[in-house]
Amino acid sequence: ELPEEQLQLVQMAFFLGHSHSQIADETGLPLGTVKSRIRLAFGRLRHVLEQDAQVDTDF
Repeated sequence: ELPEEQLQLVQMAFFLGHSHSQIADETGLPLGTVKSRIRLAFGRLRHVLEQDAQVDTDF
């Protein structure tokens, strides 16, 4: 459900344990861009999970 770039940044941060600064260095993106895209990705994930939770309880 995430755009490929957001998925990649989330994977680097949370599954590979890279800091936001490391991700910025590795991708060539500005640090602020890395932070905002990860924040946007979490917003999308939160929205999807909230929808799933509502579906599960609406029976």
